Amino acid sequence: MYILTLALVLVYLPSACFQPATFPDSVNCSQGLGCRFLGRDVLCTPGEASPDPKLYPVLVLTQKTRNKLRCRQHQDCTPCVHVMLQLGLTGPPALGTSQELHGDTEELLQMHVFLSVQTHHSSNCLAVEIWLPHRHDWQTRNLGSLHFDCFPVAIGGELHFAAFTLPRYTSADVIRFTHHGPDCTWHKAKNAVRLCQVPNLEVSVDLEKAVLHVRDVPEGQHFNLWLYLNRTGRFEGLGKDNLKLLTGPENMTIPISQVFPCLCLQVWPNVKDQDLSSRTHLCPFANDTEALTRAWAKSHLEVKAFEETVSGSLAGPCDLPGEMVPCWRGELLACHPLHPQLHLALTPRVPQEFPRLRPHPNLCVQVRSNGIAHLQSCLQGYIAGSHQATGHQLLLRETLDFQGNSSFHVLEQSAWVHIAQAVSTRKSILVEALQNDILSGECMQLWHTEGSEATVLWACSLEKYSRTHWALAWMVTVLGTCCILLALVLRKEALKGWLRILKEDYHSRGIVQGRRVLILYSPDHVDFEHLVGILAGALAKLQFSVSLELWSRGELGSLGPMQWLHAQRREVLQDGGAIVLLFSRGAVAGCAEWLGWEQTDVLCPIKPDSTFLASLNCALPDFLAGKASGKYTVICFEELLSADEIPALFRTVPVYPLPSQLFNFLLALAGPHVGQEQRSSLRRHAVWIIKTLERAVQGCQPERPPTQNLPLLPPQLGDEQLQETSSLPCANT
Repeated sequence: MYILTLALVLVYLPSACFQPATFPDSVNCSQGLGCRFLGRDVLCTPGEASPDPKLYPVLVLTQKTRNKLRCRQHQDCTPCVHVMLQLGLTGPPALGTSQELHGDTEELLQMHVFLSVQTHHSSNCLAVEIWLPHRHDWQTRNLGSLHFDCFPVAIGGELHFAAFTLPRYTSADVIRFTHHGPDCTWHKAKNAVRLCQVPNLEVSVDLEKAVLHVRDVPEGQHFNLWLYLNRTGRFEGLGKDNLKLLTGPENMTIPISQVFPCLCLQVWPNVKDQDLSSRTHLCPFANDTEALTRAWAKSHLEVKAFEETVSGSLAGPCDLPGEMVPCWRGELLACHPLHPQLHLALTPRVPQEFPRLRPHPNLCVQVRSNGIAHLQSCLQGYIAGSHQATGHQLLLRETLDFQGNSSFHVLEQSAWVHIAQAVSTRKSILVEALQNDILSGECMQLWHTEGSEATVLWACSLEKYSRTHWALAWMVTVLGTCCILLALVLRKEALKGWLRILKEDYHSRGIVQGRRVLILYSPDHVDFEHLVGILAGALAKLQFSVSLELWSRGELGSLGPMQWLHAQRREVLQDGGAIVLLFSRGAVAGCAEWLGWEQTDVLCPIKPDSTFLASLNCALPDFLAGKASGKYTVICFEELLSADEIPALFRTVPVYPLPSQLFNFLLALAGPHVGQEQRSSLRRHAVWIIKTLERAVQGCQPERPPTQNLPLLPPQLGDEQLQETSSLPCANT
């Protein structure tokens, strides 16, 4: 529970609420001066200023104001303003002896001071006559002061003053000043002014509700309490019972589903004239991170495609800060922002259009705040015939320099790569073909900038190139299948074993009973992710229910790594599954960096959005508390990373180097209730999976140079091609 002290933010309250007239209780002057109050409703007309006299001084005024309290009885006070006018002399330029002035001092013995005070609803002018002693020392410039005690002022109100003397001279101009009355934060007002005596509020929050505790309601006073959502330009009441009359201490319950950062309240005295009441504004959840997360979850992003533009509109309970960013969704379902200039600051509940951006099935719009994508909506469902187009599109960026020369870059693996480097196979043919497609108009212009260094974004279809590519691939596949069958015929025993596995119910849930497995790994590079995909695909073939970052990029883009990890971890542990930590050199480096250990080797960096680093937040407490056993399993590819190089903290659970310990790893995943027949089946399957992994790991040996780039054409691997993908090269991790 945390206590919120009410900070009063008061609206203007007219002074007529306190006292019908704006005049002081008393007027007096300091010792040595004589004064007489002439009236409070005189005519204030300063008139034209006369030139300063040459033989005697001119009376000038300066002012000081301060706040006071006028009390009728205890705790029934109103604020007022005490005004002090300081009287002084200036000049003359050439002053003779006092004897020479003796005959001229009669004019200085008597003068008049006028003080005008105005509010928004009233105006008064006060006149005071002042006279000096005949034997005054004219060399003394400070004559004394005139005190007005005191003018009523509203809580948070203001008074406008003007003061002058008659006769009026050029060097003694009219002085004008404004005094702002105190609000309820003034230390003297809290316990003395009835309108500043408000209840104390405390807020407590649990998993299901928030409770507003109203305490210390002043005796004999009633207050109104209003719950509302503070939106730009308007307030919206929270539900039907948003206005409540407070007559004493009580507790108000607010469902946790309605607790947002913009949820605010107002408290004001229940008086006859509601418009003249001072109001307290309070937003207790403005800095609550859980309330902010809840507001994002309740918000909705709507994206629409028009003929030549794309628009987005955000609707939600609060006006959240952030920006809308269009992005390109590629093969792995990750969405990459198109260009730094393409973003719009969020305007609540108003459709916003992206200038010069044409709709395309691969385009999405994200709502981002503080570098995090909270919402994402794509155009695929808004464009007819777009469901088959997203997988065969390529995004190119053309940059024109001052001389008109063009350079092309391709969006590949969330990074812009020069087209010559991105196309690793049939480089010259495909590069030339894509440039010809742009010139011939077969590529679609998505967006362009204006200026001397122009940038153009193109979307090009690869479907016609894919048909040629896959025709050759099918021929190679058929030829390879024939060779494999021939080899199996020559090896009769191997053929029998293969047929025996085919006869078994490979998809039967009786082997592993659909146990859930969450594999957490470091995405060191694309080749290593292919290797992880081979392992995950083999487990999925055995009917394990596998969760993998590589297969969930779309969901990751919407939720973020931490929320996705929490959801997957909760489901796996609730179903009695297992969490597998796959360590590589990049994972060890990321773990060391996260834990602050010193490292001497140059290790591969980890992507900043990796779920492996996010998983350390959840896994490390379990390992430190000794609760990891039965929940976590640690593996590594022994040819790429020795088990001894895994941090000792994570070796407190079983560690299985693959592929040599694959069978024991499968037994650990299958659980303790595996019968003899199931063990035999897993052993036979392990033999074939080990061979697949061995061929894949061979490409990760140090003496083999790493692959620099992947083919430009997107791979389309099915279940039947699992064994073919095992031969893909994997860079050294």
